[in-house]
Amino acid sequence: MKSKPIDKSFSSFKLSTVLLDAIKKAGYVKASDVQLETIPAVLEGKDVLARAETGSGKTAAFVLPLLQNLISGKNRQVNNNVGIVVLVPTRELTIQIREEFERFSDEFRKLPSSKTEESLHKNLYKGSKNANSSPNNNNIEPIKCLSVYGGVKINPQMIALRGGADVLISTPGRLLDLHKQNAIRLHQVKTLVVDEVDRLMKGDFKEEIDEIFKLMPKKRQNLMFTATFPESIRKLVRHIMHEPEIINVDETQSRDFGRKADDIMIDQRVITVNRDKKNDLLAHLLKENDWKQVLVFCSAKRSCDNLVIKLEKRGVEAIAMHGNQQQNARAAALRDFKEGKIRVLIATDVAGRGIDIENLPCVINYELPRSPNDYTHRIGRTGRAGEVGIAISLIAHHEYQHFSVIEKRNGLRLEREQVEGFEADTIAPPEPVRSKPKKKKKKKGISKKKAKALAEKNKYGKPDPSADTQSKNNKNAKQDAPVNAHIWGTGK
Repeated sequence: MKSKPIDKSFSSFKLSTVLLDAIKKAGYVKASDVQLETIPAVLEGKDVLARAETGSGKTAAFVLPLLQNLISGKNRQVNNNVGIVVLVPTRELTIQIREEFERFSDEFRKLPSSKTEESLHKNLYKGSKNANSSPNNNNIEPIKCLSVYGGVKINPQMIALRGGADVLISTPGRLLDLHKQNAIRLHQVKTLVVDEVDRLMKGDFKEEIDEIFKLMPKKRQNLMFTATFPESIRKLVRHIMHEPEIINVDETQSRDFGRKADDIMIDQRVITVNRDKKNDLLAHLLKENDWKQVLVFCSAKRSCDNLVIKLEKRGVEAIAMHGNQQQNARAAALRDFKEGKIRVLIATDVAGRGIDIENLPCVINYELPRSPNDYTHRIGRTGRAGEVGIAISLIAHHEYQHFSVIEKRNGLRLEREQVEGFEADTIAPPEPVRSKPKKKKKKKGISKKKAKALAEKNKYGKPDPSADTQSKNNKNAKQDAPVNAHIWGTGK
């Protein structure tokens, strides 16, 4: 007996027609696997813990049902309260998620507010159980969605938050800053979304997240999304979430967006090279391949800036993006890269969690990430939205062992390649010996008396020679007559 085919159309979720129109306008034909399982659970008010690879459509998986709840009158807030809070680790991700909310709610902003157009508004709920019971049909307020983050002045954000917000997307540190300034209240939050929870539950982020949990009501809906399942998340599920719906979507499933029928994949490659030839190999790959855009990852901020200089010397134009830059500089770099003004963007892992670029053909790991989990986020910047992508890791001898750990953690075993003219030696070549800087000879210091004497000036602006030799003269019982004695007097 043949199994009944699964209906992957968005209309099966009983969303309002205004959302269905926005989905169609965005180019989505059918729901991805993470959306199929997450959207109904969120609409039912359940807690959700979903694991899905980057590029799987998980942002829309929580944006669409939350917007549906707002349309039907749930989670609307006033008086400095916030109905929905979305926590993310990077500034870029706050902007990206806000844009998703705005894209799907654009038509909702045009909803009629007069009683004479009430019947037209009811058509928005065609096919929904709430079609005849949607509240405030004659007085619809636009959805207020804001993104806030650090690195910029807090006052404009405080002004924007006057009167509260329906949706607030924030980094943890800035959310706490705004709460301490009494700009927002968190005691009436109805839904909390934690995106990239595997990143937020470690390091300094974890302390901030724990503090935020204490400020929110215990009775709320929790939606958490991750690419990996570390132990810290399991503890979180036990202490914070209430009978959550566990959704685990593997990579092959999560890549299917329904826009193409072809098999979706990321072509992962590993190229070995001597450490001192890595710059030349990167420049060679960028020149020899016709990639429209390339995202290059480094593990340190200084490495990004240095690599920009090294590539420019080899005739390759690039721009850096990392956490030490001001927000306007980071935004400008990302904007120019998205618009194609800059072909090569060199970034730290801050970009691995916040960049969403359609049809990005290639990602290159110039330096390996410190955490094996970050490898997944890095390569997930390519191969998105139904496109095939390439992810290349350039590894030198000192990185062989670390990449083996990355492979083990991610269930990979990749063939090592070499590029002609840049072959790695069988044995690691010796590191270049750096000559130690010559130590400067310390100048002998002068006594305090001498320093004081030298500081004293006579009326001609010259050091007083009698003061300079005072310590020597004190040893002699007889002294010569002081200079200009006929003017100043000999004195005792």
